[in-house]
Amino acid sequence: MTINRKLITHAILLFIPIVFCTKLYAQGNLMKEVSIGEIKQQPMSSVLDKIASKGNFYFAYNNKTIPADSIVSVSGYRGTLFSLLDKLLGDTYEFKEVPGYIVLRHAPNRLFITAEVEKDQGKQTLVKGHINNVANQRYVARASVYEKNLLISTLTDDNGYFELKLKNWTGSILLTVSKENYRDTSLYVLPEVNIDSKHNNNKKYKYYPDEGSGSDGVQHSRFARFFIGSKQLVQGLNLGNFFASSPYQISLAPGLSTHGMYNSQIVDHVSLNIWGGYTAGIDGFEMAGVFNINRKDMSFFQVAGVFNFVGGSTKGIQLAGIFNNVQNNASGAQVAGIINRAHNFTGGVQMAGIVNIDQQASGFQVAGAFNSTQSFNGGVQMAGLFNNSEKSKGMQLASIFNRSAGETGSQFSAILNIAKKVKGFQFALVNIADSSDYAIGVLNFIRNGEKSIALSTDESFYTHLDFRSGGRVLYSLLGFAYQFGNYKSKYAFDIGFGAHIINHSKFSLNTEYTSQVYTDFKNKLYQTNSIKVLPGYKFNKFMRLFAGPSINLTSAEIGDEAEVHGWILHRHLTDKNINTLFIGVTGGLQFSW
Repeated sequence: MTINRKLITHAILLFIPIVFCTKLYAQGNLMKEVSIGEIKQQPMSSVLDKIASKGNFYFAYNNKTIPADSIVSVSGYRGTLFSLLDKLLGDTYEFKEVPGYIVLRHAPNRLFITAEVEKDQGKQTLVKGHINNVANQRYVARASVYEKNLLISTLTDDNGYFELKLKNWTGSILLTVSKENYRDTSLYVLPEVNIDSKHNNNKKYKYYPDEGSGSDGVQHSRFARFFIGSKQLVQGLNLGNFFASSPYQISLAPGLSTHGMYNSQIVDHVSLNIWGGYTAGIDGFEMAGVFNINRKDMSFFQVAGVFNFVGGSTKGIQLAGIFNNVQNNASGAQVAGIINRAHNFTGGVQMAGIVNIDQQASGFQVAGAFNSTQSFNGGVQMAGLFNNSEKSKGMQLASIFNRSAGETGSQFSAILNIAKKVKGFQFALVNIADSSDYAIGVLNFIRNGEKSIALSTDESFYTHLDFRSGGRVLYSLLGFAYQFGNYKSKYAFDIGFGAHIINHSKFSLNTEYTSQVYTDFKNKLYQTNSIKVLPGYKFNKFMRLFAGPSINLTSAEIGDEAEVHGWILHRHLTDKNINTLFIGVTGGLQFSW
């Protein structure tokens, strides 16, 4: 049932200056008694941490305005937290209490509101007035004036003047004014009042503390500010990290929305932006023809024709025609036609047509050109050209090269891998690392591995000159062979890989798989694949004598002369080839370093 009472014929202004959570406003944790012992010469931040650890809350403040590094001493205290903070910081600071936090804010100046209400013959109410500085009575320009239950706001002009238009509103009005370096001040305006037992104006509000690199990322980004009006930026600076929640908003462009200039302080469940939108955050769904910009967090689904820019973190799915930019953490799926960028991609799938750029990343990254991260903490990086990371614990896959300046998991590329310490495998034409036990490539330059040049001969009396390079376990072989005497196939090329089974100070045991192509430089004559077991004796750190058996399979086309020397085990004839399985022997002298 609705009960209407006409309390006054004309609008009556009840001036009640309310300084939220300042010297006149303290409750909850602020009025609890705290007791601390003597503190000598400790940073302010340490003292605040000790106080917070005793209660179920955190202190939130800006290091640039709160002297967190200043040295303070307390000779023991017992009393309210409010009084202790007043003693530590002085009367130029205000203390705002919100669930889970006590916000410390430098606010040396005070505001004063004068306002009046005009109501036309329709259903529109106009609230107008001025904002003054209490100390000198001068008008205050670019102060934010808002009604948080109605989610409307405006800025004062150069003369401190403001206007707020309210539609279909007959209840009391709570005006609040905020500005940097001023204490928040409120004024109740009581026009004709309708008391409705079913009417509920309670809004859901939330406080977002500043969090690392992502805090206020939109406000400090030149790119994002290009799409946001200066008035909206001032609103964000004045109103800070207190945000309301709303079911939906529709906008043509930032500032031209159902929330007006207050949209930067509202987290919406649904946001539809014809051209582009600017909101405090999304907890549901957002779509834009060109761009979406969020001051804080986004979840669950966001899509834009050109770009998404999120000043906080994202959870869920983020799609953009050109690029996504997340200033803090991103998880879920991030897909862009050209670029994805996040401070920390914590898991899921990150796909970009050209590049993914992150400070830290984990999960599955796919880029048409390259991935660039400071630290890849696990998962798979795939790139059409290359992956570049200062530290990578996962797997890097690229068509040209992978680079990890620090530790890495495994690297696979067609041409080049570079790393400091590899815990897994390296597979490329060339592998370079300080430490890599399992390097597979044509050339491996591993600092703690072994490189050697060997002169050897085999059962067919070919003289081989082979270069071996690799890590402590696996190595590769690349060499050339020549057969002295009157033979048709005088030349051979060797390529293969092997493993160090035993590497004692005096004795070694290696196994190798090699492939030799025999030719006269006019035609390829035949090919032999071999598995060798090569025990060796070390004369010293550098010189080694080795010899051992091999099992070989030679394949030659019918009509070609395959010169097989050794113990033939089996010979198989097909329509085109003659395949011969035989046992041979290899031995020689090796110089290693």
